[in-house]
Amino acid sequence: MSRHVDYPVADYEPMAATALTDDERWPLMTPAAEAMLTRLRTHPSAPRYNHACGDRLTAKARDSLVAYRTQLADGFPAPDWIMPLVERVYRTVPRYRRGPAPASLTEVPTTDRHDLLSHAEAHVPEDADLSDLIVYRTSGSRGPAATVPMTPEFCALDLPVMQYLLSELGVPLRSGASRVSLVNVYDQPVAYQFASVSSYLDGAGVVKVNLHESGWRTPDDRVAFLDACAPELYTGNPISLAKLAELPLTTRPAAVLSGAMALGEGLRSTLAARFDCPVVDLYGITEAGLVAWRPDNGPHRLLPRRLHVEILSPAGEPCPPGERGEITVTCGENPLLPLLRYRTGDHAALSFVAGEPVLTGLEGRDPVRYRAASGRWVNSIELTHVLSPLDLVAWQLHQDEQGAVTVETHGGAATEEVVAAVRGLLGQIPITVKPGNLARDTKPQRYSSALAGALVS
Repeated sequence: MSRHVDYPVADYEPMAATALTDDERWPLMTPAAEAMLTRLRTHPSAPRYNHACGDRLTAKARDSLVAYRTQLADGFPAPDWIMPLVERVYRTVPRYRRGPAPASLTEVPTTDRHDLLSHAEAHVPEDADLSDLIVYRTSGSRGPAATVPMTPEFCALDLPVMQYLLSELGVPLRSGASRVSLVNVYDQPVAYQFASVSSYLDGAGVVKVNLHESGWRTPDDRVAFLDACAPELYTGNPISLAKLAELPLTTRPAAVLSGAMALGEGLRSTLAARFDCPVVDLYGITEAGLVAWRPDNGPHRLLPRRLHVEILSPAGEPCPPGERGEITVTCGENPLLPLLRYRTGDHAALSFVAGEPVLTGLEGRDPVRYRAASGRWVNSIELTHVLSPLDLVAWQLHQDEQGAVTVETHGGAATEEVVAAVRGLLGQIPITVKPGNLARDTKPQRYSSALAGALVS
């Protein structure tokens, strides 16, 4: 196992573990889909694939996903699914089998990622079908890493959800083995790369690539391969999508979806101009899937899934509409990990626009505040408001014990613009700006502080 000199993560060893056969990866493989897979695998400019991954969908699972897409189009479901989920969890999940089910959801104690650390099996229903078990380990960027059990159907749930939100924008995500529907891009020294096809999308190509030059035989292969794919949809985090926008591609997608990290206004504008298509900012967590989305710089719109969102104070009390707190979700769509009042570690306020629920002021992780030169506290969301319009791909801002601030930036705005934006809120405090490469972190943490009282609790 080798290591990059400037990157402390070991290279992935292709097929070092037991691998499935193609028949096991794609139970519904058709001749046309197989031809697409071969095309992607053997293209002369293909990346250095180091992984193999299929959807493992059965006919029953595929049909269920199709029905799910129809349900999304019907809008927000009635909440009559919540208490049956509570009762089922208290009846079948070991962690909860200590007494009768509560009479209401608000009586259920909250959980968080720490609960999944050492006893993930205690959260799996005893009557669950484990024949298609998939075990995913989170990155740990939103706190400690956790083990998440899931099914192939739940893994593929993002596809009908993405179809739904794109249809809201009048953009179809089409299917069929003659096209590549989706390319997921990364830009980091080490990342999985694989070619796949989606049975849900009738054999359409799905590819994951690393735009870092180390993942290709020659740098020019990136453009040759991606233009040959001509995907309808690019997905990735802001850092990888900013890199994608720099490549001299001649093809354009129908839409770009950004996730994993918050998307700034400046980069959204850059991407929209470069690709001349809608750019959507997604919010979700591995444990529950996609939660909310926004097609502009407004609030994040909740998706009409069977997913109940609460905003809770540090003491666990419900926050009134418009008041920021911790996003807490209840969801039973992953049959191997039903969640009851799961605290995500992310913060926002829940409001209503035209009668539909939205998340405003969404920021990942614990809320941090910063001490200005005047002594007043400034919430991190205010810093987001002044830094987001700048042409920054990502940033990390830290205040030390003496009150000095260091801002590490990734791409975009000049140092003086960053200093002016921060000083506009914090006043004449020492500020150091360090242009860098935040691609070393899958989801860079934006805000941190060593000052006592900075963490809002």
